[in-house]
Amino acid sequence: MDGSDIATYRPAWASYWKAWLAVAALAASAYAFPQVRGAYLETPAQLQEIATLVSLAPALLIIAGILFHRYTRAYQIESGRRLRTTIGFIARDRREFLISDKIQTDLKQTVLSRLLGYGTLRFWTGDDQSGQSWVNVAAPNRLEAEIKVLALNTDDAAGKPSRNAVSARTEKPNSRINPPDPATPPLPHTPAGTIFADRAIVLTRFHPSLMRHIGGEFKSAVEPQQFVAKGEPLLTLILMTEDETLFGSGKFADVVIPAPVSGLVLRRSHVARPYYDQSPPDPADEMRTTLLPVEGEPVENGVFIYGALCDAIWKHRDFLFRRQRKLKEIAKHSPGSAQWVATWADDTTIRKALDELLIQPCDEIPARPAFDDYLCEAWIKRPHLRDFLAPLVDETTLRKVNTNYKLEEQQMIEEAIRTHRTTLEKLAEND
Repeated sequence: MDGSDIATYRPAWASYWKAWLAVAALAASAYAFPQVRGAYLETPAQLQEIATLVSLAPALLIIAGILFHRYTRAYQIESGRRLRTTIGFIARDRREFLISDKIQTDLKQTVLSRLLGYGTLRFWTGDDQSGQSWVNVAAPNRLEAEIKVLALNTDDAAGKPSRNAVSARTEKPNSRINPPDPATPPLPHTPAGTIFADRAIVLTRFHPSLMRHIGGEFKSAVEPQQFVAKGEPLLTLILMTEDETLFGSGKFADVVIPAPVSGLVLRRSHVARPYYDQSPPDPADEMRTTLLPVEGEPVENGVFIYGALCDAIWKHRDFLFRRQRKLKEIAKHSPGSAQWVATWADDTTIRKALDELLIQPCDEIPARPAFDDYLCEAWIKRPHLRDFLAPLVDETTLRKVNTNYKLEEQQMIEEAIRTHRTTLEKLAEND
């Protein structure tokens, strides 16, 4: 392929600010040291020059490290239709996938990186190709907008970008105008003949202090009221596995958490309870991912859901939990701190906590009335789901839920209620 069809980006020079500060400090030392030595110690000029070269050697090594790190990382957009990340010099790690309207993006910037104009973009597609990251690229907002435009203009049926998509990659966007948000992509179609159960499946509960210690960040891979098949991604946990270094940022692993059963996504959050909250949990009140399952399908347990996550935590446990060893002395003076530090203090307790997570089953509770608001919202906002949800909602609940939560305008509610009546009549005729 012609190289002109590939746009290549690399980590921003500004992202190496720590290394540049070190180079500046070494250069200043190399300049000042001979001056001071010559003035006070009367060192011969030839020895002063040698001393300067020796002082500059570390700075040259740092610059070489910057160049090596930057030019062994390539982030590419190929022909407006494919994203690619290549890392390495001889041994290489390459990830790529097609640009489509299913791509989701995240932008991560610290205060300093915003001031210096760089940031990290993470992409995933909601399937097993998730996990591509462009670390510390320059102008990340512009790149994110550019890729959204490409995704919006992609012809998925043909697997090619539209005529406007390739030109969008080469045209310089107007930074003074915010790019338009892409249209909401269509949700996966619920299979014909699907019958939903009258119970809800709530994802397995985490140990209260786990997220506090590993510092991970959950990102949803699904939309509200989306149908997912068993094994498809529900969440992605972005797990930091290595600290920030002199020549670049830390390393991250993206761990996919799959659906334990086929069903409709009612709630897509996964918020860990505070470590100090010792009250008995109510699964219907906890903000955890909740599914309306397909009738008759067995539900998988923690091994299926969190097997990959526990493997990743165990693999990187020395990095993730080393902080606990430093806190032992502090914990001696605080019973509350001692409790959660002791949980992750050594390999034995870490393994025990992970094993407990693996054997936990999902919570199963009646879908009504606990999730009436979610069921009614799906009925009102997703007309294509009404044939499937008619047995699980009623007119009284539709009116009550909208009064409490103001889901839509009253006119739309009335239309939804009329549709509920006709849907029930149609289903009765089919029976």
